[in-house]
Amino acid sequence: MLKQVVMTGFACVLSIGALAISQPGQSAAASATLTHLLGSVQAHTQAGWRASVQGQRLYPGMTLRTGNNSRLQLRYDDGSVVRLGARSVMRLRAAQDLRLLRGKAHIQKQKNAQQLRIRTPIAQAAVLGTELFVSHNDQNISHVTTLTGKVEVTGELGDKQFVNPGEWVEIEPGKKLEKPTPFDWEALKRQERFLLDLDFVPKPGELDDSEDWK
Repeated sequence: MLKQVVMTGFACVLSIGALAISQPGQSAAASATLTHLLGSVQAHTQAGWRASVQGQRLYPGMTLRTGNNSRLQLRYDDGSVVRLGARSVMRLRAAQDLRLLRGKAHIQKQKNAQQLRIRTPIAQAAVLGTELFVSHNDQNISHVTTLTGKVEVTGELGDKQFVNPGEWVEIEPGKKLEKPTPFDWEALKRQERFLLDLDFVPKPGELDDSEDWK
């Protein structure tokens, strides 16, 4: 069944040198760095929205957003990596605690590292030592897709599902979680190349969000 997965506001908790930019009034220590930018990438702080630059340090309370055909990669100090796809918005909360408001994120969580959380408006997931996709679309529907490791997803009603490698689950507002189902690995690699391959630069209109690998 073909299901679209472009993340907008999905409440999911995943227990999953350069130019420095000062952050006025920022009391918490930086815990991540922007290591890759393509296209339009902006960060919002107390000073408002500003264009981001590679090497920028990131602090709790900041919000990141990307434009069309744009992406970013941030790396935590423990080596965990988060990539944000086109037309996405993500807020950094406490250290290793993210809130994906819209779009799609690809997460590579280091093993034996601090638990990473990613939240959306309708779910939460917990991971440690796992690679996965998290997305939320304009219909307020979220998806978690596990590539390696295991992810515990909690839905809006408090019910839980473990999502194993090679599986994905859909989260809809006000409904119990669906049972995780397998996905097509080869189709995923082709259609998610924009986030999996940082050397890939798409032409205008080339990105495909249909995600028929599900």
